[in-house]
Amino acid sequence: MSSEALDSYGPYVAQVMVQIVYALMNIIIKVALDDGLNHYVFVTYRQLVATLAISPVAYFVERKDRPPLTFKATIHIFLLGLVGITINQNLYFAGLNYTSSTFASATTNMIPVATFILAFFLRMEDVNIKKIRGLAKVVGTAICVGGALIMTLYNGTQLLRSSFWLQQWQLLGSTWALGAILLFASAFAWSVWLTYQAWVIPCYPAQLSLTAIMCFVATFQSAAVALILNHDASEWKIGWNIQLLSYVYTGLTCSAFAFFIQSWCIKRKGPVFSSAFNPLATVIVAILQTVCLHESLHLGSVVGGVLVIMGLYFVLWGKAEDKKDQLIGSRRSSGLEQVEDVVVTVREPLINEHHS
Repeated sequence: MSSEALDSYGPYVAQVMVQIVYALMNIIIKVALDDGLNHYVFVTYRQLVATLAISPVAYFVERKDRPPLTFKATIHIFLLGLVGITINQNLYFAGLNYTSSTFASATTNMIPVATFILAFFLRMEDVNIKKIRGLAKVVGTAICVGGALIMTLYNGTQLLRSSFWLQQWQLLGSTWALGAILLFASAFAWSVWLTYQAWVIPCYPAQLSLTAIMCFVATFQSAAVALILNHDASEWKIGWNIQLLSYVYTGLTCSAFAFFIQSWCIKRKGPVFSSAFNPLATVIVAILQTVCLHESLHLGSVVGGVLVIMGLYFVLWGKAEDKKDQLIGSRRSSGLEQVEDVVVTVREPLINEHHS
């Protein structure tokens, strides 16, 4: 693939791959949690595996281009690891333990909204609702969220039965409400992480090394949290089971691979672009639950999935139009500079001839 094609299509393909990876994670972790996995221990082992996997690659690939690790960059990376990994993942998997994989995946669709709002207030995202592209980004984000909520809350004909509503209120009165709060807090932490990276990457542009150091720092942060909140030493034992698979899979793909891809895409397209793909994971999780866990596929899942894809298209279209305007503006600016250079070049001999 040429460098031009990589810049044009690479971020789109990469983000779809990331969402497939995250969707598989939701299925695997839910099974492991039902098998007795401790989510505090899981987050620690996940980052340890990610650190061991990506550090050698980062060392050899970026050994000539890696900038010095300054105190400022160290603080930034520490905070990235704290917000995007330690806080975010502990909240997410605790919420997943109390709810379901579909609901947990659906709450990640709050991330584009939160990221969009943060980027707007921090003046990192230009939104002009008087123009079609600005309106498309706002409406598309709303449609994505609406589609995800329909997939989670609407099951077709069962929605109107009193027994369904009674079941939902019973869940909300127990641990389901706590799980929902934890998941929404996790979504906000992830949006902060995405937005914060746009500032940190210019300070430390070596993305593989940035990911490796972030996972390394988060390993110790997560271990501290696990030791404080979990005092059962037996839960740290590793066996040949679904829990070991969850450590290896998420460490290699969801942390080492996905974090690097997210940073790479943010550098090229910005935080809103990266977060806009999150709804795809909800669609994939719904399909995987039907195929792998033999859960029924309801009308709400189909309608919600269609809305998610439509909303995602609107957001990406708005971002593409922004990019076109930026390119046109830069070309016009470059053209004006060339005209000015020509004018100066012509005027100078005339002025010298006049003075002579």
